[in-house]
Amino acid sequence: MPPGPEYYEEEELESAEEEDGERSARARDSDEDTEDASETDLAKHEEEDFVEMKEQMYQDKLASLKRQLQQLQEGTLQEYQKRMKKLDQQYKERIRNAELFLQLETDQVEKNYVKEKKAAAKEFEDKKIELKENLIAELEEKKKMIENEKLTMELTGDSMEVKPIMTRKLRRRPNDPVPIPDKRRKPAPDILLQSHGRAVVFKAGVLPASLSVVLYRKEDEMRC
Repeated sequence: MPPGPEYYEEEELESAEEEDGERSARARDSDEDTEDASETDLAKHEEEDFVEMKEQMYQDKLASLKRQLQQLQEGTLQEYQKRMKKLDQQYKERIRNAELFLQLETDQVEKNYVKEKKAAAKEFEDKKIELKENLIAELEEKKKMIENEKLTMELTGDSMEVKPIMTRKLRRRPNDPVPIPDKRRKPAPDILLQSHGRAVVFKAGVLPASLSVVLYRKEDEMRC
């Protein structure tokens, strides 16, 4: 008995379901391929964005450095001005300390100068007085020598009488012991010189040299 119409309907339904399943499988495969492609493209775009961002950061930093260099050359860089201010303060402080030290040294030198000046003035006055006293003493000594020479000339210019000054001897008493003769050399008697009515007594041994020579010659003449 040939199949009826119901049998053909079931086969058609099964065929239709199989076709739908195949289409669904192909669609799923296509979706998976599309998804894989999208992920690859996304990773590629992210890498490109990262490289571009790094390049932009580099350019920004380079531009900033160039700008700071320009400001430094112009003297308007904030960091430069800050450090320059600190250096200026240190410089002024050092100059101030040097000026204070100079003032102290100047005051000390001035004090030493005044002290030395006073000491030099005092020493000058003392030595001036000492020099004057020494010269006075020398002049007085020369004056005495001149007076002695003048007196000698006056005495030798006229006739002179040389007389020994005799000392008085006391008479020995009866009960006094006999004096023992002294063998030592007796001192020379004092010399009395008379000239122009004046008498001058010279102690023995202290006659001027010129007068001693004259007296020696006079004694020789008297012996002759």
